[in-house]
Amino acid sequence: MFVVIAMVLGCILIGCGEKAKSSVKTGIIGAMDEEVDTLKQELKNVKVTDIGRMEFYEGNLDGEDVVIVKCGIGKVNAGACAQVLITSFGVDRIINTGVAGSLDASIDIGDFVVSTDAVQHDFDLTAIGNQKGELDGIGSVSLPADETMMANAVSAIRECAPEVNVFEGRVCTGDQFISSDEQKRNITSEFGGLCCEMEGGAIAQICYQNNVPFVIIRAISDKADGSATVDYPTFEKEAAARCASIVHYMVTNK
Repeated sequence: MFVVIAMVLGCILIGCGEKAKSSVKTGIIGAMDEEVDTLKQELKNVKVTDIGRMEFYEGNLDGEDVVIVKCGIGKVNAGACAQVLITSFGVDRIINTGVAGSLDASIDIGDFVVSTDAVQHDFDLTAIGNQKGELDGIGSVSLPADETMMANAVSAIRECAPEVNVFEGRVCTGDQFISSDEQKRNITSEFGGLCCEMEGGAIAQICYQNNVPFVIIRAISDKADGSATVDYPTFEKEAAARCASIVHYMVTNK
């Protein structure tokens, strides 16, 4: 699965066939080592910069300028990382890669979700009159992903991993590992959504505030229910690696 993810990421980033180098710089964020290690190993002309206890790997991936970084788990880490990529490295777009728990019975372990939009399911100002999940200063619950990046991601997955299912829909983010049917029902009843994770919505917010296009790509590692604590350790590494390979393909095969 690691190999497939890396292939898909590659498809997303550069596409298939010969091409001229583009002028686009892509930021790639993963929360954990296994979500970015495969990509870092493929980088050429690497420069590493340490900012905020995060190591930013700037270099060339099959002719494309990229900055790859492990942000750490959670929304604060992810949001801070995205802002550094934009402010300090001048990235033109951001891809968030990694794993997630399924919120939909039709989406199984090993399947992929590509974001149409992202919400923060734990953001709650309802006590002062806001809608659940409505972001202060933005006035919206959901933030849309870039349509071109979405299409490229879906194409990359279908090219690199034709044996798996790919779904397009809402990604639900919160600072919680969802591992019970009750938590899962609460999220889906309020927001719908196809999968839950802990970084994408924060990255989406920073990208929105800076007018930078983004997409979130998630390989499903668990069902976000009572079995999650068993399934996640079993499938997480394989799912993360598979997702990374897809990002590689996406970036290099536009």
